[in-house]
Amino acid sequence: MTSLSEPSAGDDHEGSSTGELTPVGWGLGDALLGLALTIVVPAIVGAIALGAVGVEEGRQLALWAVALLQIPLWVGLLGAPLWATYKKGRSSLISDFGLSMQWIDIPIGLATGLGAQLFIGSVLQWFYKALDVDADKVGQTAKDLTEQATDPVGVVLLLIVVVLAAPVLEELFYRGLWLKSLERKWGTGWAVGLSAVLFGAIHFQPYDFPALAAVGLLASLLTVRFGRLGPAIWMHVAFNLTAVSILL
Repeated sequence: MTSLSEPSAGDDHEGSSTGELTPVGWGLGDALLGLALTIVVPAIVGAIALGAVGVEEGRQLALWAVALLQIPLWVGLLGAPLWATYKKGRSSLISDFGLSMQWIDIPIGLATGLGAQLFIGSVLQWFYKALDVDADKVGQTAKDLTEQATDPVGVVLLLIVVVLAAPVLEELFYRGLWLKSLERKWGTGWAVGLSAVLFGAIHFQPYDFPALAAVGLLASLLTVRFGRLGPAIWMHVAFNLTAVSILL
């Protein structure tokens, strides 16, 4: 993450002394490749690792093991934007994908994330109960993960995975590479909607899809509104931290 004093970045080009903008060559192909890597590589590494240590299928992993298995995912989330910017862009995550922050982003993001967690969670619980659907399944993945944080080390690992790494890397990938690639292809409206649906679907949590898509929508709108990822990152931090705090 860049310095808090960094200015916001432009959408498609890097400014020069003449005001001209430098075009980039990355796009949906790079975003799709990155998405494939974030799905396939963690699955392969996880299967090999679990097979090597003889973990039985369906057995719940220790929190430290879950944290280690996040590394292949993080490599994909960070690697795809890095590849795009250094091979086909301006060699800058700030100029290409808006990875910058200002002090005002902190209160804006934290307030939005806290409000979103409380509001979206309440609405989703009411909605599922109205449909006579088991609302307890909402957030089950987060509940299972949090239940393993039974000591200070576990809590620290949980915070690193859920509150620190996920917001920064997921925002860079989904609201940086993906949102901007979609925006260059089909315009802002489609980019905001499609990136939100993708973010909700890629977690593979059917009961949580509406909430995750709503979070993706908010993050996309913040990114488009401010032209940088800072507000969306802090919104994501607050959203996840609120959930973890409640569950702990």
